[in-house]
Amino acid sequence: MAKKAATQVVEEDEEDVELEDTEEADEEKAEDAVWGVRDLIALVKSKTGKEYKPREVRTQLRAMARKGQINREIIAGNKTRYAWTGPDDPEVKAFLKEAKGGAIEANKKAALDKLKADKAKKTVAKSTDTKATKGKKAPPPADDDDEDDDDDE
Repeated sequence: MAKKAATQVVEEDEEDVELEDTEEADEEKAEDAVWGVRDLIALVKSKTGKEYKPREVRTQLRAMARKGQINREIIAGNKTRYAWTGPDDPEVKAFLKEAKGGAIEANKKAALDKLKADKAKKTVAKSTDTKATKGKKAPPPADDDDEDDDDDE
C-alpha cells in the first residue's frame, strides 16, 4: 500500500514538471514570434542569395538609423533588440532595398579604407618621430666653470 502512494506522488510530480515545461515553451514561442535580425538575414539570403553576419546587418541598420531611414535611437549602450512585425514591415523593405543596392559591402569597404588610412597616418607619424630623434646627438653640456679658464694666466 505504501508503494502505491509513493508512485502516485511521483506521477503527480511528473505532471507538474510537464506543465512547467509547456509554460516555458509557450514563453519561448512568444519570444520567437518577434521578427528580428536573424530573420532579416534569412530573408536577405532568400531574396539576394548573399549571406551576411548579424554584426554586418546591425552595422547597416545603425547607419540607416543615423540617416533617418529606420526609427531607432542611436546612443552608446543601446542594447535593445531590433524587432519588426515581419517581412512586410516598411523598415525591413527599406533594409532590403539597401542590401540589394550593395550598401553593406560599400560600408564594409569604407570602414576598411578608413582603418588603412588611420594606420598609414600612424606609421608616418611614428617614422618621423624616430627619424627626428635618431639623427641628432645631444649637445655637449655648457661649461659654466670659469675657474678652469683662469689657470693659463
